[in-house]
Amino acid sequence: MLEILVLKIEDPGCFWVIIKGSGNFSDNEVDYQKLNSAMNDFYDSMCQDIEIKPLILEEGQVCVVYCQELKCWCRAIIKSIVSSADHYLAECFLVDFAKFIPVKSKNIRVAVDSFMKLPYRAKKFRLYCTKPVTLHIDFCEDSAQIVPAKKWDSAAVQYFQSVLRAATQVEAKLCAVEEDTFEVYLYATIKNEKVCVNDDLVAKNFAYYVSPIQNKKHDSLEKPRLSIKSTSLSNPALTLWPMLWQGKDSQAMKNSHGVNFLSQSLQHPCCKDVAGDPRPTSVILDQAMQCDRDPLRHLPKRTCEAKHHSISLREGVESSVDWPTKRGITIYADPDIPATSALSQKPNEKPQRLAEKKDYDEKNGCVKLLQFLNPDPLRADGTSDLQQLQKLTLGTQHPVVLQNKIEPCLTIDKSPLTSDLKKVLQRKKFPGPSPTESYSWPPIARGCDVVVISHSGNDPLLYLPPLLTILQMGGCYKSLPSRNGPLAVVVCPRWRKAQFIFELLGDYNMSSRPLHPVLLTIGLHKDEAKNMRLPRGCDVIVTTPHSLLRLLTYQSLLFLRLCHLVLDEVEVLFSEANEQTFAILDNFKKNVEVDERESAPHQVIAVGVHWSRHVEHLVQEFLNDPYIVITAPEEAALYGSVQQVVHLCLECEKTSTLLQVLDFMPSQAQKTLIFTCSIAETEIVCKVVESNSIFCLKMHKELIFNLKSVLEQWKKKLSSGSHIVLASTDDCIPLLDITDATCVVHFSFPSSPKVFGGRLYCMSDHFQSLTQQGSPVEYGDRKTKSVLLLTERNASHAVGVLRYLERADAKIPSELYEFSAGVLEAKEDKKARRPLCRHLKAFGFCKDKRICPDRHHVNPELDMPRKVSDQALPTYGYIQIIPSYISNATNYFGRIIEKHVDLYATLKAELNEYFKDSGNKVAVEKVENLGLYGLEEKTLFHRVQVLETSQKEEAGGLESVLVTFLDEGRTGLVTKDQLLLLPETFHTLPPQAVEFIVCRVKPADSEMEWNPKVHVTKLPNLKTSIIDYNVRAEILSTGMGVDNPEHVQQLTTLYKGTDMPARDVGLGQTT
Repeated sequence: MLEILVLKIEDPGCFWVIIKGSGNFSDNEVDYQKLNSAMNDFYDSMCQDIEIKPLILEEGQVCVVYCQELKCWCRAIIKSIVSSADHYLAECFLVDFAKFIPVKSKNIRVAVDSFMKLPYRAKKFRLYCTKPVTLHIDFCEDSAQIVPAKKWDSAAVQYFQSVLRAATQVEAKLCAVEEDTFEVYLYATIKNEKVCVNDDLVAKNFAYYVSPIQNKKHDSLEKPRLSIKSTSLSNPALTLWPMLWQGKDSQAMKNSHGVNFLSQSLQHPCCKDVAGDPRPTSVILDQAMQCDRDPLRHLPKRTCEAKHHSISLREGVESSVDWPTKRGITIYADPDIPATSALSQKPNEKPQRLAEKKDYDEKNGCVKLLQFLNPDPLRADGTSDLQQLQKLTLGTQHPVVLQNKIEPCLTIDKSPLTSDLKKVLQRKKFPGPSPTESYSWPPIARGCDVVVISHSGNDPLLYLPPLLTILQMGGCYKSLPSRNGPLAVVVCPRWRKAQFIFELLGDYNMSSRPLHPVLLTIGLHKDEAKNMRLPRGCDVIVTTPHSLLRLLTYQSLLFLRLCHLVLDEVEVLFSEANEQTFAILDNFKKNVEVDERESAPHQVIAVGVHWSRHVEHLVQEFLNDPYIVITAPEEAALYGSVQQVVHLCLECEKTSTLLQVLDFMPSQAQKTLIFTCSIAETEIVCKVVESNSIFCLKMHKELIFNLKSVLEQWKKKLSSGSHIVLASTDDCIPLLDITDATCVVHFSFPSSPKVFGGRLYCMSDHFQSLTQQGSPVEYGDRKTKSVLLLTERNASHAVGVLRYLERADAKIPSELYEFSAGVLEAKEDKKARRPLCRHLKAFGFCKDKRICPDRHHVNPELDMPRKVSDQALPTYGYIQIIPSYISNATNYFGRIIEKHVDLYATLKAELNEYFKDSGNKVAVEKVENLGLYGLEEKTLFHRVQVLETSQKEEAGGLESVLVTFLDEGRTGLVTKDQLLLLPETFHTLPPQAVEFIVCRVKPADSEMEWNPKVHVTKLPNLKTSIIDYNVRAEILSTGMGVDNPEHVQQLTTLYKGTDMPARDVGLGQTT
């Protein structure tokens, strides 16, 4: 790999660089400094001597010119000449700086040979086998497609420039040489991540790959390729020298510092017969560079043999991997060797050379992917064997647990969607089916019952595209009664999610057969459900379980045509509306089992993040031979009935607890994996296990050479009662690729849910499907087991462990409940400076304190009522207010109207009077958090406080700032240039906005947010009169709210546990 510095970029097919570092092709900075100094001394002293001026000027002439910008003499090549009245003007290319400059003829000098011995410092590079594309639009056929182009698109050039500008390090792998141009694979390191720029351009549809043979043909049409057999240009490094030196005797080149590589490389044992070698330039270069850079080439024979053993093992692993093609990236290997020529025997070809070619050709499909994951096969940067092998496997494996085999659709083109829907997805820049979507779309599009559990289970695109596709097939619904009613119902746990899916349906339903979707939210009033009328042609309803059940109760005939029932966030539906959800399923099952519906589809789609016993009941009782797709391994373990066991112990007692966990006399053959966090821990575990007469293997990054042997031992068939144990670190999981373990022991706590899932997936061969499980399995009969050792070091994770064990129906030690309660209390103490939970204020309770980021106790320092004037805020009774900002149905901000002077009116008048003078409108140079500023909004001026400043500038170069309006209560984003300096005199008056909450009412149906029907239709009346208008009663009358009698009582209890002053009991009567 060559480390380079980019000087000038024309496009990905032409950019100029300096080669850095200490390799054979690199530039010596000291030599060029000496050269520049000598040139300037020489030409400055001879500036009056006309003898050193060229007699004639020609295009392509090598010369030395004076650069006004750099203030020095530079080597250059004349590109063009223009005559003028008193002199000639030459456009020259500075070969050491990659600059085009105009130079007067009087500033051009003859190039002295002694100054031309060093190679041109600026080298011309282009991306290897990477060609431009463009978007071709056919107006006649109303189509657009990406096609090859002759020149690079401006967007591609701009993106290429931005990547290299953002890179902290740029490297290149030399593959071929075209006259004065190096063809390379380019690698940019951005934020400690190395990216192949060639692949990146292809992946983003700025370019496409051609095979090396096609690249050769393409280049031959433009200019002749370098002849490998040419003696004068036998080594590609010669192109680094000026053309006038390329034909000279190589012995003369030895005399110049830094040029010895030319002769040495031709004498190097790895580069013998380079001139007559028929292999591609890239192969010759790779071998030469590998021999030159191999740090083990001078070590004793035994060390070298160990290295070769490691390499052969790595090659064995590589060959056994099922190499997937990265979607969106076309992969080609480096060699130019056609398959036919590689396998054909030439009479004079050595058998060893043929074997090398054949071996290289067999690995041809893997080379490019290996290069993409680890650009330097020699790991010049110190990358270990383990890290290199990890890069081959990590990111390419997507563990999927399936019930019923599914052929995944890996691209949009191969997906089971209508052409109209594919166009919509492509227009919205949809990246392509995710691993979960690739498995869930095909069975959904076929009308089968499907359960999908994934980390992305909240995404409606897991099911919407194939569902819309099947709804477009009108023929399958002809046997249904010809009446009004939906074909599909999507049930969401909350109205906001239902609204989101309803909006998605509007975005994606752009086909010839409109579905007329309806968002259905029905309150508690019977009349609303009775009088509900669906628009004609409505095929899809998006609703919540409570709303749907109310409509089913009074208008069940509306759902006689229902064929598709979708349960979105299925685990949330069962946990928050269990009774309603099963009632809906019962009704659907009853309707679809009639004889008249035999030819019509009847499908249930359940999508979620977590597997639960309710989902299991759904599969067993309501689904017909379902397709189950689980891409979250930790959830797959719950589905597969893996026994979950947790042991609480001290860190110093882990080894003794481990011995208690292991089964020393198993009745059946057992394979146990023990996962550790370090090499030292792995060694300790192995010794402890072996000391108790159990055969124990071990694997970590320092034992990677022994991987093959360990896998052979593990895969041996065990006799009944035998027990084999393998202790391993987590970074070896992808390499081991074990799926037949019967027990996993988490000796070290998993660092993330992904690592935890990866460990559990090692038992996936023994996961039991629901058909295998039959009746509920007792713990003693379960075949697989996961044992977690929880110590004081992992206290912060105790709550998450407890939640997982609860979903697994595991036996939970009472100590874990106590431990978790202490952890929650400690976490709550850390939230002392956080805002008070908005749900706690609005309703008197928080739905889940375990995951809520806000505070759930009163902090007197933050919650003490502030003054808005010299008078304290009233604590009971009736008050007059003017609402200034409505947050939702029960939460709004306003100003208290006092009987005396209106302080806000006075402030407003003074602000307007002050800023009326344009000289007082002074822009803020530096914005500080929590600073007070003035803000002009149309013709009004406000006091604002900065809550947060953005780290990045927005489009247009304007920095956005989050502010709160002190006298209105609202918050919003403004630009920095809108802020004005606010004199101290305007700082003294306290913020006039006071927060108001309507007590003793909460949203119906266990919602935590108010339905738009409440605050959109009713609350505008608040602006007219508050005294004569009972907001709580009006909310209850909508049917979207219910009584919440515990609200004030719970707030009072919370308040009494603090040091704040006592309040009047009249607070309990607030409405």
